[in-house]
Amino acid sequence: MDGRDNPNFKRRRVLLGTGVAALILIIVGAWLVLRDPGDVSNTKATFTTTTAAPITSAVKWPLYGYDAARTKWFRTPAELGPPYRRMWSYRGKKVLEFTPVVGPTGLYLLDNGATLRRINKQTGKQIWRHALGSLAASSPALPGDGRVYAVTLLTSPGSGHGSATAMDAITGKTIWSRQLPSRAESSPLISGNRMVFGTEDGTVFCLNKVNGRTIWTYSAAGSVKAAVALSSGRLYFGDYSGTIQAISLATGKRIWARSAGGRFYSTPAVAWGRIYEGSTDGRMYSYTTSGELAWARQTGNYVYSSPAVADIPGIGPTVFAGSYDGTFYAWNAKTGSTTWTYPAGGKISGGAFVIGNLVWFSDLGNRRVVALKARSGKWAFQIGTGAFSPAVTDGQNMYLLGYGDMFGLKPVHAKSH
Repeated sequence: MDGRDNPNFKRRRVLLGTGVAALILIIVGAWLVLRDPGDVSNTKATFTTTTAAPITSAVKWPLYGYDAARTKWFRTPAELGPPYRRMWSYRGKKVLEFTPVVGPTGLYLLDNGATLRRINKQTGKQIWRHALGSLAASSPALPGDGRVYAVTLLTSPGSGHGSATAMDAITGKTIWSRQLPSRAESSPLISGNRMVFGTEDGTVFCLNKVNGRTIWTYSAAGSVKAAVALSSGRLYFGDYSGTIQAISLATGKRIWARSAGGRFYSTPAVAWGRIYEGSTDGRMYSYTTSGELAWARQTGNYVYSSPAVADIPGIGPTVFAGSYDGTFYAWNAKTGSTTWTYPAGGKISGGAFVIGNLVWFSDLGNRRVVALKARSGKWAFQIGTGAFSPAVTDGQNMYLLGYGDMFGLKPVHAKSH
């Protein structure tokens, strides 16, 4: 008798086939999970109710993301919503990817051609310009010490390295400048006498802002493209290895690191004892400041968008960000549950900004800037040019960024609550 005709053999063959099929299903299932990771929820993760105080200095918007925690939340009792009267228009020749910083009289704008400009915020006229290199993708920093700080991706075409520079904020004169070993598009953070930013070779630099000398460096496992966020003496950021980490501002030593998913281009926002950051695996992540995963929410496409976090009357602490899936999201900051969504229709790459009772974003796919009511997600305003970062304010007027242009807008019926 041929062994293949043996009933026991047939049974073993069936069992073997079943086992192989099950193994294939497990492998395929694992691949699908890795390819399209889903939601995560940890209801035991800590959450506080305290938030950082708003900035009260003469520099109304000193950093990318407004404050050191990169909340992108400008709290104001003024009614800064539409309708608007256009005060001026600035027409540039390069893409405006990141927002300017706002001083008492001027806006400091770094375009993608690596030219830094000081612009009169009342008239839109250029006061000075300084070519820092050939390519940039970051906001400068204006901490109120009489200087403006900036980093670049390329000092010249094909050079492969960027620079860090400090200039006199009034005259534009260079105070110091140093070449970096690789490209840099991490908007600088200024805290005390320290200037902190990341580079594409995975190095986080902490420089002495007075003279540009290195205080310490930290080596991440992947490129650090996003700006670092600061809260309670700790720096938080994600890298291109898919790792989110915390290091000491004082020493640069690692405190904790967690492997998440995808790559982190999004700048984190820190509030309520949590870190919020988007990833190319399609998820918005929330970690506690001690490194515990609180929640993750899948959008279905890249989340390059840097989140804004704000405590909104009527809905409470909320996280706002857009996705390449064409949707703008509002999530409950504690649980990650979806509060509302807005179907923008085009991919959203840049960060969200909450100013007063409106949340702003740029719809890259449809080239427009949109403002929504932060509480409900209902449409409030749009302008038909836009790409990455949407808007900043000095508390009186709005400054909107188009694809290569900028506008100074005055609320027509400004009033206080």
